[in-house]
Amino acid sequence: MITEIRHIIFSNDELKLVFQSVPLDGFDPARRITRIQVVEGPPPSIRIQSEAAGGGGRSELEVESYQLARLMVAYCRDKKIPLPKDALKTIHAQGDALCFSIMSTLG
Repeated sequence: MITEIRHIIFSNDELKLVFQSVPLDGFDPARRITRIQVVEGPPPSIRIQSEAAGGGGRSELEVESYQLARLMVAYCRDKKIPLPKDALKTIHAQGDALCFSIMSTLG
């Protein structure tokens, strides 16, 4: 049996694109993201600091790992990055980036 493991690294800049392009409950994508902080786990989470257009209304939102996984899968689909449906998917912090690991059995 052969096992394939892939790692997709989401840099801080790429995480901003994820939150601006994939809908997240409680977050308006029109808001300007001023900071994304990766919080090590287990499980990891993310803190998003943003402000409304025009510089008013600052807010902070914490995104849990189960929400991150859903967003990353949707973002990969949108960007045409292939993900096996039956693969084991995990997320872990890697500095100020997130590593999305995909492990699948081949054969």
